[in-house]
This record gives sequence, C-alpha cells and structure tokens, in this order.
Amino acid sequence: MSKHRPINVSKMINILSQIHEALEEMETLKRINKDEFVKDKRNYIVAEHYLRRALECILTIGSHLLSRLEVKTKDYQEIIVSLGRYGLIPEDFAEKNKNLAGYRNRLVHIYWEITPEELYTVINQHFEDISNFYSYYKEIIKNPEKYGFHK
Repeated sequence: MSKHRPINVSKMINILSQIHEALEEMETLKRINKDEFVKDKRNYIVAEHYLRRALECILTIGSHLLSRLEVKTKDYQEIIVSLGRYGLIPEDFAEKNKNLAGYRNRLVHIYWEITPEELYTVINQHFEDISNFYSYYKEIIKNPEKYGFHK
C-alpha cells in the first residue's frame, strides 16, 4: 500500500486529452514552412494558444503529482525539476526542459514580445519534448504503483 494520497486519474486523463489536442494542432502547424507560418497571423494565434495550453497542462499534472508526494515547489520551473528529482520523468529530460516553464510565463505575461518566428521555432524545437511529457504522464496513469502512487 502506498503512503501517498491517490492520484486523480480522471482529472489527469482530462488534462492529457488537452495535451493530445494541442499536439495534433501543433503537428499541423509545424509542417508549414516558416515563411508561410509567419505570413498568416492566424497561424501565430493558433500556435500561441495550443503551446500555452500544452505547457499549462504539463505543469498542472506535474503539480498534481508532486502534491501527492507532498513536495512543495516555489515556481513552475521547480515543478519540472522536481518531477525529475522524484523519478516521475527522467532527470536529464527535466533539466533539459525546465525552461519550458519560463516560456509558459513569457506566453502569459510578456506575450507582446513573442514574434511569429520565435513561436514557430519553439514549437518545432520542443514538439517532441511536449510529446514525451504526454507519454511519461500516460505511463504514470497506467502504472501508478511503479511511481509510488495509487488510484
């Protein structure tokens, strides 16, 4: 029997579906060449929305999992680092991707500084990372006991 509070599987599945939807939309956008992406401002609007949503979902699930381990985090970046520290995602992956939390803050708090070119680059450089977060979280739901959780 695990000593930690149970994870909320239905909440996690709901949030994972949001990440999945974001990945599908970003997959379409990353296939567009950069010039075409920049030319149509609707691409930027859609990309910004789905990237922000995916990052919010990653952090929400991470926060939920860490709360079950009674881990206190002071900021979003620490959520990602702590996921690695506690073995919920690979530690080197967490270290590599901790700056995604900072990018979430840019999208929310200083969005006017983000250019279409920058957004296109971020989506193309981090699509697989977001997809990997999705896979890691699905694995935790599938085998919670392996990570010290129960349903």
